Amino acid sequence: MTDKEECKIASNLDTNFLKLVAIFAMTCDHVGKFLLPDVLFLQIIGRIAFPIFAYCIAVGSVYTHDIKKYFLRLTVFAFISQPFSVLAAHSNWNDFVQNLLILNIFFTLMIGLAAIYAMKEHKWWLFILLIFAANFINIDYGIGGILLIIVFYLFRNERKISIAFSAVMLAAPFFNQGELFLLGRSFDIQGFAVLALPLIYIKTNFNLKINKYLFYAFYPMHLLAIFLIKVALRIG
Repeated sequence: MTDKEECKIASNLDTNFLKLVAIFAMTCDHVGKFLLPDVLFLQIIGRIAFPIFAYCIAVGSVYTHDIKKYFLRLTVFAFISQPFSVLAAHSNWNDFVQNLLILNIFFTLMIGLAAIYAMKEHKWWLFILLIFAANFINIDYGIGGILLIIVFYLFRNERKISIAFSAVMLAAPFFNQGELFLLGRSFDIQGFAVLALPLIYIKTNFNLKINKYLFYAFYPMHLLAIFLIKVALRIG
């Protein structure tokens, strides 16, 4: 396989546009979850955020100049974001301490990238260790989130296979009971994550130029804003 073939990805490479969509959806999700929990539509919009972030990690792992520096950036912002992530959900001090080890999305993305690195370098002991660890630490989206990142990477050149696997993984929660009551039964709204797939697989070319650190910094900053709003409104 040539370098050119290795870098080919048969889906949308307009990642700056995708990330903007993802942070908009994520903000809707967090506003709905932490400030307006009765407005379920906001959390439904938010379901598309993680699949897009997961896909962008897979793309980034292929095109980054230095995957180790990429991993380091994710790690740094994972730890920076952790207290803000917990504060947004639990503004009460006792709840904050009890939930401090519920890890934010950066940790999920970080482990997913590390798993891709392990596959690239044929370090299967590391890959197995990461998958094993993902089952036991409390990360956003759990082991399923890690596997989705791996699927996007493994089938980056196989569009139809990638769509099939990711669609099944993302739509599966619709078969579980959950928050949304429709057509005589309840549904887990997490299944709406499948709506991210058209954005991922239909190619766009907005050619937006955005500093990559904006995306990193937005996460803790918007969580801090939500926490401050909760304090001001005496919510939670």
